[in-house]
Amino acid sequence: MTLKLHSFCKPTRRAVMMLLLITGAVLQPKTATARTGRTEHVVLVIIDGLRYTEGLGDPNHTFVPEMWRLAQQGAIVEPFLNDGFTYTSRAIPAIWCGAWTEILQFDDPDCGGLSNNYTELPTIFEYYRKEFSNPAEDCIYILKDVGCPWKASLDPDYGRDYWPLYHSVGSSDLDVWHEAKMILEAFTPTFSLIYLAEVDHAGHSGDWDYYTRSIAIADSVVGLIWEYVQTNAHYAGTTTMFVTNDHGRHTRDFSGHGDDCDGCRTIQLLAVGPNVKAGLVSTVPRTLRDITPTIGELLGFRTEKATGRAMTELFNETNVLAKKNREQRSELSLCAAPNPFNPAIMLYFKIATPGEAHITIYDVSGKRVASLSRGFLNIGEHQWPWTALTPDGRPLPAGVYLIRLSTAGESTTQRVVLLK
Repeated sequence: MTLKLHSFCKPTRRAVMMLLLITGAVLQPKTATARTGRTEHVVLVIIDGLRYTEGLGDPNHTFVPEMWRLAQQGAIVEPFLNDGFTYTSRAIPAIWCGAWTEILQFDDPDCGGLSNNYTELPTIFEYYRKEFSNPAEDCIYILKDVGCPWKASLDPDYGRDYWPLYHSVGSSDLDVWHEAKMILEAFTPTFSLIYLAEVDHAGHSGDWDYYTRSIAIADSVVGLIWEYVQTNAHYAGTTTMFVTNDHGRHTRDFSGHGDDCDGCRTIQLLAVGPNVKAGLVSTVPRTLRDITPTIGELLGFRTEKATGRAMTELFNETNVLAKKNREQRSELSLCAAPNPFNPAIMLYFKIATPGEAHITIYDVSGKRVASLSRGFLNIGEHQWPWTALTPDGRPLPAGVYLIRLSTAGESTTQRVVLLK
């Protein structure tokens, strides 16, 4: 991540003296206050290989009671379709890109130089990060351990500088949920994609009980995600969640998929959040290509190479909301100097909305190692020293740390390096 050096991020004589004098005392943050009224965070959940007749298309909602409960609070789309390739390796990238895209290969240095796949068209991750110049930690892709995740695009206008933070850990959907909860807590990303793969694997087994049990688990994970964001002060009242799938399964044989049958083509879209019309069943025909433009409309970023269209019929407010969010993204600035540092660093930040300011420091695994609270701050420029100590006063080991500043409903992250 490259930090733009703001004009206010200049070590003053006073700041240098403070770094020399501080003792590294760490204060505990106060509890944040939940906001309501507009979308500031989006969580996209993809359930791989769920057939509609076992999902929201089941009139009894046998295996998806949580999603049906959320549908009463939000909106669903009928019909919602995969209008292209009904298999994962093409449909998931189509969701990312908001368009059907070619899949290309390159020697991936993140995989030790082994061949890996990337999309020809830019992805939602790249659109979001380029629009707001936000770090990878604010845009996270959470999935099970797949060895080396497929990458976003190498598009010359977007590409590697705007890829998300990939978090690929665990082997089951429950593992992914536990990892997602840790990531949401540690980084408070604006956009996160949570990919649940177990339903498709269970379907291919041909074991009906395993398949339906996996659907019930994925449904419970969706419920847990929503419960978490509604009870966490950072997300409550400001989070919209979308739940969809990449393809269905054969109409007459749930163990496979990949053709043009209704069972493979028909998928689902559930949306719930502060700007979603409650109890809506939209009958405007939509496809999975429309998801990325819809999230872009909601958060206020452009998706210029997508071929889908924003599902504005789902929302009470769109363009005004996006404008507010776009303006909000420019209100909070954070930088740190010197960087690398040892043992103390000065944090410089600028806020445009008065309120309480909190700083949390994480190691690269997402573990919180320190917390600080500055109390109520007025609009303007501020500076804050930190010595790399644990809450009980022990020096932290050398390495990379992530400093997260949150204030008045906004947050931003700075990566720093501690030397020894």
